[in-house]
Amino acid sequence: MEKEVLRMLDECKMRYHLKALMPEKPFLVTFDNGSEAMTIALGRRVELAIVSLENPEADFLITGSPGCIQELLNGKEKLSLLSRRNEVKVTGTYRGLLFVESILTLCRVHDSEPVVI
Repeated sequence: MEKEVLRMLDECKMRYHLKALMPEKPFLVTFDNGSEAMTIALGRRVELAIVSLENPEADFLITGSPGCIQELLNGKEKLSLLSRRNEVKVTGTYRGLLFVESILTLCRVHDSEPVVI
């Protein structure tokens, strides 16, 4: 899971226009796949990174199977759809869900395919 989280954070850092979406106060999001949990900090004034604090108080928690969390972090599935299908459990506000889903969607890897004319 760490590889997918770091990839998503790198994609987020490359998209400078996303800084405008980030809140002033760091927004902590925890991804829990059952075997490990990782918390990231999203904010204007902080480095987009994995938080290494002991038991950080997350603003938003996403719990699911390793496969679902991986698909979510890779941008293959939307958070709201996974939540509606009860494949992941989210804890937080609806506004937080929309924020996290928008960041995950905007930071997914786009596979470029050659155009044949």
